[in-house]
Amino acid sequence: MIKKLIASIVVLSLILMGIPAIPYSQAADTLQNVSDTLSDSKPSQTATHTFGFTISTATSSAATIEITASDFNWSAANGTCPDSGTFSTTTNGVKCTYGSGISTGNKTLTVSNVVNPATQGSYTMTVETKAGATTLESAQIRVAIVEGVTVSANVSAVLTFQVLGTEAGTTTEEGATDVSTTATTINFGTININTQYVAAQKLSVDTNADDGFTVKVWQNQNLTNAMNNDIDKFANGVTSTNPAAWTAPSASSTDENTFGHFGLRSDDDNVEKDYGSNSWIGFYGDGTNYQHEVFKHTGPAKGLNDNKNEGWTFVEYALEISALQEAGDYSNVLTYICTPTY
Repeated sequence: MIKKLIASIVVLSLILMGIPAIPYSQAADTLQNVSDTLSDSKPSQTATHTFGFTISTATSSAATIEITASDFNWSAANGTCPDSGTFSTTTNGVKCTYGSGISTGNKTLTVSNVVNPATQGSYTMTVETKAGATTLESAQIRVAIVEGVTVSANVSAVLTFQVLGTEAGTTTEEGATDVSTTATTINFGTININTQYVAAQKLSVDTNADDGFTVKVWQNQNLTNAMNNDIDKFANGVTSTNPAAWTAPSASSTDENTFGHFGLRSDDDNVEKDYGSNSWIGFYGDGTNYQHEVFKHTGPAKGLNDNKNEGWTFVEYALEISALQEAGDYSNVLTYICTPTY
């Protein structure tokens, strides 16, 4: 049976920074479909771990599911065990305790308030099911702690995720872009009123993941200046889950949401939203709970050596303000998350 593992890559971009992703690995094991998705991979940061796995060996007597990783700080961890197990911390990890045994099937164990190691590097986690002191099934996952990147992987897996800049005049499905970008910045510069500006970044994924991958993006906040004025979400600050044709801000002096807006779209026809040839959407909200899928493929991909929308695609960002938009330097941070499934 092909073991499955979900890996998450985070890349920071807009205005501040962006970091390419790296591959990850997992040793051979008997515990099936093992994965660990982290919410934050930066050194010394507090993160939530979502462990997924399939148990094949059931027990009818007292048993435990144990996660062990000595380099992480688990002292303040709390979590939710599958099948109503009792959660507790150990010296080097956490465990779920079952008085009458463990059932087979797909399981999810979520552990929050885990502090990452202070040093960047690759760290091993062990996932085990036990009956007393006897290990029934086990697997090892290697998790990379890198500034701005979250990685966990299978030994034989290949994954390279890149965010690449584009020149002004690059042709996308939307048309020619107005702004040059890099892998680490999208700088619209000084903008004129009543003018739509379009910038693009190129996303590239090289992986041998049998079930392909998805790339999602979220923002930490609206574009905001030092006076806490913001450029709202397309369109006019009204949250919508359906892409629509670009429109200028309506510029009502009694509603600051209409002074300007910022939106995004993807060239990839395989993503969850239909962007067509000229449709845009605003971020649903701010933070990790509001992720937009901007790239998706259902099999292995060869990155820039592949076809568009298979190994690479464009994601575009548009900005337009009215004469009412307050002056200042505006910025925010975008986070890309690449999740392959092996």
